[in-house]
Order: sequence, then structure tokens, then C-alpha cells
Amino acid sequence: MKSLGSRVRHLRYPVCLVAAGVILLLVLPQVISSYYVLLLTEILIFGIFALSVNMLLGYTGLVSLGQAAFWGAGGYTVALLIVQGSVDNFWLCIIAALLVSAVLGLVFGFLALRTTGMYFIMLTLALAQMLWALVWRWRSLTGGDDGLPGITRPDFGLPWSLADTVNFYYFIFVFFAIAVFLLYCITRSPFGRTLVGIRENESRLQALGYNTWRYKYVCFVIAAVFGGLAGALKVYQDGFISPTYLSMTTSAIVVLMAMIGGTRVFAGPILGAGAVWIIRSIVSSYTEYWTLILGVLMVIVVMFAPQGIAGYLARLRERYGTVKG
Repeated sequence: MKSLGSRVRHLRYPVCLVAAGVILLLVLPQVISSYYVLLLTEILIFGIFALSVNMLLGYTGLVSLGQAAFWGAGGYTVALLIVQGSVDNFWLCIIAALLVSAVLGLVFGFLALRTTGMYFIMLTLALAQMLWALVWRWRSLTGGDDGLPGITRPDFGLPWSLADTVNFYYFIFVFFAIAVFLLYCITRSPFGRTLVGIRENESRLQALGYNTWRYKYVCFVIAAVFGGLAGALKVYQDGFISPTYLSMTTSAIVVLMAMIGGTRVFAGPILGAGAVWIIRSIVSSYTEYWTLILGVLMVIVVMFAPQGIAGYLARLRERYGTVKG
């Protein structure tokens, strides 16, 4: 009975935490200014993006510096359909963005996963930079460094318009909730547990008969799809896209988000996205060198909380629970 009670208490804590987080995210837009609603919307979008890169980094142990390729692929697919193809069907644009990201993930994953370690990191970076160069040079299609403006938000014929900042936030929140739920189910499934096994000891799983390359390949494609989804949503928010979506800086920042938040805790990358974007919002109002402060934060996290913010909080809770027990 004591063991059962302990399990109930153990489950009750995360359930209450999730419920409190959902309530907070639903209520906040009603009590804060439109600027902070915009900031919160960006955090949700980058939360999806950070979770996608953490499928590789946190669960499989693969460090990719090319995740911006899928973020940009999803964004440019939507932008080209709307601006160049005059397609105003939101669902068609989103499905196309997911498909393009998936195909790109299939191709890039097939190439990158033939390597390991530093070679994998450099190859993912090189593949993403090739896509960036293509977008930069193909000015007649992509607009080059001028980008593609004129991307309108979807109109579903409802009484409320997504041009309103608060309405658009709730629209993004729906996608955020669905993405978080799907990724959580994936990471808690036997497939997700196998990914963790690959991270911890790939050779042992291979000895047990697992085709670890196939698992990593599927994970790479999943990360690409959710990265493309995040990029597509960001384009609808900005109404504009440029080659910076595909830059190395974008890939590096999202990896930092995951590491600062905590790669071994599912919600860690979301906390990291929030921390990075709040720092950017506050510091950039005083100086353009906000990345310097972000670098200092990264050093502090590595030195004092190597498991990230979420990992540090989890250890504090375990220590407090042990003392209390």
C-alpha cells in the first residue's frame, strides 16, 4: 500500500504541473500586453522547434547543426505556395510543408547517418548550408536575400480573425499542444525507449539484434517533420521569410535552447526556448549583443547545471522529496 501511495504521489505531481502550465498559457494572453502575447507565441513555436531537435540530441544522442534546413523548408514551402502559387488553403500549405520536410529528412538522414560523431555534426551543417545557398542564389523564385513578403494568415471564415494577436496565439497554442502530445507519446513508446537505449549503449542494442541505424533514421525524419511544422507556423506569424531561416545561427540557437532547458527532461527544451527568448526580449532592448548574454548563460548552465534548467529542478525536487520522506 505504501508503494502504491508513493506511485500515486509520483504521478500526481507531473499531472498537476502540466495542468497548471496549460491553465497559465491559456490565461496569460488575457492579462498581458500584445507585445508579450507576441513573445509568448514565439516561445510556443520555438518550443516545438526545440522539441524536434531534442528528439535527436536528447533521446538519440545525435548533435545536429542542420535542423534549420527543415525549419526553413517548411517555411519556404508555405511562402512559395502563397506568394508564388497564390494558394490560400491553410491545410494544403501545412500538409505540403510537412511532406517537403519529411522528404528532405529522408534524403539528409540517409546521407548524414552514414557518419558518426563530429562527421555527423559537420555533414548536417554542410547539408543545411547547401540549402541556404540555394535559397540565397535562386532570387527569381525565393527572392534571395530580400526574402518573400506578403504571406497572409489563414482566414477560416470565423467571427474572429487571426490578424488579432491574441486569437493567433490561441491558434498556435492548439498546434503546440498537439505537437507536444504527439512527441510525448513517441518518446514514451517502445520506439522512444529504444532511442534512449541507442543513446546510452548502441553497441549493446546491436548485439541484441536491433537495427539501430533504422531507428535513428526514423527519428531523424520525425525531427524533420516537426521542425518543418514549426517553421511553417513561424512564417504565418511573421508574414515574411528570408534565408536567415536556414542559417547556421538558427540551428545553433535551437540546440542551445534544448541544452539550456535540459535535454534529458521532455519539457526541458520548452523551458529553454522560453529562457532564450525572454533574455533576447529584455537584453536586446538595451544592446544588440544579446547573444553575448546567452553565451554567458550557457557557460553557467554547463558549469552548475549540466542537465539544464529542467534537470536541475528535477534534482531539487528529488532531494526535497527524499529529505521530506
